[in-house]
Formats: sequence, C-alpha cells, structure tokens
Amino acid sequence: MALALEIAPGWNTYWQNPGATGLPPTITWDHTERAPELLFPTPKAKPFGDDTSLITYGYVDRVTHPFQWQIPADAQGELLLQGEARWLVCRDICIPESQRIAVRLPVVTDAKDVHRAQDAQLINAARSQVPTVFPAQLTIVAPNQFWVAGLSDVRVLDVMPDAAGEVAGLVKDQKTLADGLLVTMDRALDAAEFVSQRWTIRTEQGGIQVQFDPALPTPDIPGQSLSLLLVLLMALAGGLILNLMPCVFPVLSIKALSIAQKATKARRDVQMGAWLYTAGILAAMLLLASVMVGLKAGGAQIGWGFQLQTPWFVALLVYIFVLLGLWLYGWIEFGSAMAGVGQGWTEGGQGRAEFFTGVLAVIVATPCTAPFMGVAMGYTLTQPWWITLLVFASLGLGLALPMLLFAVMPQLAARLPRPGDWMVRLKQFLAFPILATAIWLLWVLVRQTSADVLLLILGGLLAMVFGLWLTQGRSRWSRVTGWLIAISALFAIPQTSALAPTSSTVSQIAVQSEAYTGSALRGHLDAGRSVFINMTADWCITCKVTEQRVLKTAPVDQLFVDSGVIRMTGDWTAYDASITAYLNQFDRVGVPLYVVHHPDQEPIVLSQFPSFDELEAAVRARSSR
Repeated sequence: MALALEIAPGWNTYWQNPGATGLPPTITWDHTERAPELLFPTPKAKPFGDDTSLITYGYVDRVTHPFQWQIPADAQGELLLQGEARWLVCRDICIPESQRIAVRLPVVTDAKDVHRAQDAQLINAARSQVPTVFPAQLTIVAPNQFWVAGLSDVRVLDVMPDAAGEVAGLVKDQKTLADGLLVTMDRALDAAEFVSQRWTIRTEQGGIQVQFDPALPTPDIPGQSLSLLLVLLMALAGGLILNLMPCVFPVLSIKALSIAQKATKARRDVQMGAWLYTAGILAAMLLLASVMVGLKAGGAQIGWGFQLQTPWFVALLVYIFVLLGLWLYGWIEFGSAMAGVGQGWTEGGQGRAEFFTGVLAVIVATPCTAPFMGVAMGYTLTQPWWITLLVFASLGLGLALPMLLFAVMPQLAARLPRPGDWMVRLKQFLAFPILATAIWLLWVLVRQTSADVLLLILGGLLAMVFGLWLTQGRSRWSRVTGWLIAISALFAIPQTSALAPTSSTVSQIAVQSEAYTGSALRGHLDAGRSVFINMTADWCITCKVTEQRVLKTAPVDQLFVDSGVIRMTGDWTAYDASITAYLNQFDRVGVPLYVVHHPDQEPIVLSQFPSFDELEAAVRARSSR
C-alpha cells in the first residue's frame, strides 16, 4: 500500500527529517494505536525563499510513500482499514491538511486468487526511489566540508542528516580525493551539532544512505594543514595590527595619555600598569571567546564583532564614550563626583584604570578585522573549545604587545617628554576623538533601529550629565538627587531594543549595487555574469575606509562597467543569517570580505585591504582562462 500526495505548484510537503521547519506525513488507524511506518523517497533540499539559512527537506509536484501492514492471522473475507492521513503543505504559509481514508482488502488463502492492484507499478516505482544502504562512510573534516569515503564517480546534489530538525545546508562544490569525495557545503559544520548516525546523499543516480563516523580517517586535504602554532602566530600578528586600525584609535589615545603620566614614576609602577592593561585585554578576550563558544554550542551562527549587532550594547557604548570624552576634557571629575568610589576605576586605584582600559580596547576593537585574523578565526570554527580560547588569548596578547614593551623595558618611559602644561592640553585634545567615536556609534544605532532612537539616547545623555553635575553640589539633597537622575538615565539603554525592526530588512545601499541574496547571486552566475561581493557593516570602519579609498572610486567603477561585473553588497550592520552563512563558506567570522565570482570558476577571495591592481587581476581572471 502507499500514501500518494498530489502537490499544487509552488507548494511542498516534507521528508522524515523536515529540516529547519515542517512535519512529515503520517497515517493513523481507527482500530489500533500502531501506525504504519511510511517509506520516504529521496527528498531535495529547499531554501525558504531567499533565506538560505532556513533549509527544508521535502517534495514538490507529487510524492508516493509506500508502507506495509501486517494482516491479522484470523482475518477472513474482507479486511476494512479505516483511518486518517495527515500532512503539512507549505509555500509562503503552511497549512496542515488531512483526509479520511478507507481501504478494503480481500482476504484470500490461495495464491492463485491474488491479483495485482492497478497502482502496484506506481508503488514499486516509489520503493525504488527510497534511499538504499551503501557501503560508504561520512565525516566532517573542515569548517564546511564532508569527507565521504568509498564513494566516487557520482555527482552529489544534497547531503542530509536523517535526524529530525538537523540541517547541513546546500552543496556548494565537490572534489574527488583518493577513494572518496570531498563535499563543500554553504555553511559551517560542527559534528557536535548532529546526532544522526545515518545520512542520506542525493545523487543524479538516486539516493543512498551512508554511516556517519566522526573517527573516520581522512586523506590530506589541501588548505586544511594549518598547524596550531601557525594559527597562534597569525592571531598574534592580527592582534598587533589591530592597534593600527581606526576603531582602536580612541583607546590608543587613552593609552598614550597613560604612558605620558607615568613618565616620571618608578619603573615598578610603569611595569604594573603595563601588566594590568595586558590582564584586562586577556580577560576580556577570554570572556568574549567563552560567550561565542556558548552561543555557538546553542546553535547560533555568530561572528567577530557580534555584540555590536545588539542595539542596547551599542547604546551602552555611546554612554561610555560620551562620559569618557567629558572626563578627558575636564568637565567631569569622577573622583569628586563619586565621592571616592569612581576614583579607583578611572584614576588609579591600584591599577584598576589600566585594567579596564584594556577591557575597553577589546570592546572597541571588535568591529575591525586585521590581516591574518580571518584565517585564525576561521580555524576555530571546528576546533575544541580550549583551542578557541587559546587563539583568542593569542589575539589579545598581540593587541597588548605595544604596552608589554613597557613591562619588559620600563626604562622606555623615561624617554617620553617630561610632564607639564602640555599634558592638560593633550588630555583635552584626546577628548575629541573619543566624542567622535560616540557620534559614529550613535549613527550605527540609528541604522540598526530608527531615527526615534536619537530622542531616547540624547535625552538620556542629557539627564545623565545633568545628574552628574548635581552630584558636584555641596548639599546632600543635590548629591542624592543627582545620583537618582543619573541612574534613571540608564533605563534608556534597554529601551533601544524595542525600536529595532521586527523583521530583517535590507539597508539602503548605493544605486550601483544590488542587495546580496543567495538566489540573486546564483541567477547572475547562471546567466553568465560575473559578480563582485562586498560584505560590509556600518560599524566596520575598516570596511568604510576600503570603500572610500578603493571600491567607490571612478577607476573601479569603470573597471566593473567595462568588464560587465555586477556589484552586490551584503549589509551585516544588523544580524543577517544569510550573510553569516556566506561568510562561513570562506571560513570567515567577520567583515570585511571581498569575493569575485565568475561563472563556472572557483570564487576569488581578495585580501582585506585590496588594491586596485589586485581587484583588476581578479576581475580580468575570467578572460585569461
């Protein structure tokens, strides 16, 4: 017997593992609680519209689910089976459907009386489409790759876990290596996220079932031979270069002021300050790594700088930078305002200022991605948690390296200019880049939410500054009232999340660039057009500098026009799962990412600071092949 479903155009039903959402069809009988086990032909992976982060497995047009049912031994004459079939059909919406069914089966005792049903050929054809067990094994070998041992000379169309709710993504590419296939998917893979022991592989010849073996030996795979030592060195270099990134400049200003103030102090004080600054960076880096490991274990796809995708966190940074700017200018003296409590945080207090300056350096550095960081961060995607912590610690060590020089060679502080009136002027001057950073963060916040956030945040800042001004009064009433107002101003921060858009929208981009979607990219490539992908974000200053200096210049525009290259921009200012999945295809966990796609060619990944010559070579690569 079989359950046959005719599916209307544009709609689909689901496999036994429906994927990200959905339900498989079922049959229940009236006379027993035991339900028949439906057989499922090989399904197809299907994205939900343009959102490739939501993958479902199922069928379109028509599907037949064969099943067997054991006839009771005491049955005579005619057996009546009555029950209900249920299934879910989805398009833009999902509709649960059901149908009462009744099957009358004549019971015969002689084989001569057996007659083939009219639908027997249809049922047999459906049985032949059910995946068969194949003597091959599968394992995860890279951030987005499967190794299938014992399978060759076939084209893999889909790789699907059998367990309900698990999704492996879409097949991007495959290569034959030794006695097997290396299949590249469109997203990061983590063996800990899958419980399926059997996986279904759809090929042009049909479907097969293979065994998942995490301990399966794998051949040498090109590009996967990075040693841990090399990755740690790359993370160290990336952290060192982060000090030169524009996003770290405000904290560099505070560091410069701190070094100047220590020029006349004892060497021990200089060393202590440097060590505490390093400790602050390492503590913040390890905390950030721990949060990322925890979120990733929960199934989230996140990247470097993910906290700046949260409106309330950006609002908190706006408050911090405004207060820092006012303190540097001298308008606010935290020592007197906080009656000694805040002085330990901002003006020494056994090194607390140095420690939290290091923490601040990490917070502000996260929007930037330096050279070498992309490979090092991508390496952590499939590594154990302790390797992720080790790589982040190495990154933090690189970020702290300039100040560590003063810990190793404190005599360098004596070479700085002697203290004088210039230090007051320097302190006031450094307030301006701090306040400029607050303005930039406020702009990011507006892009993430709406213009209404300006009234909320600026009003909260005005109340906080007014409250801090009152705390400097002599009367007890003035100080208590001031603190109540300042603390109340903090309640504006969590309110920013309520202003965030309820649905994912594409940010406004330049007229000459299309918004990135996976389907649009595939459409251009299928039509024979080359595409330049720019993955960016408003909070990524590195991205904006590259766009200003290279990508948005007349020579590059002319290059794209002459070569027929389509621009596509992916805006990661607010979290977008499809962009995160695209980044993971190239083992990246942050922006910027620049890729040139040519039809029927491997994508060309550019450096994080591409020159015109590098971009031109990638664009011309199509005509040179």
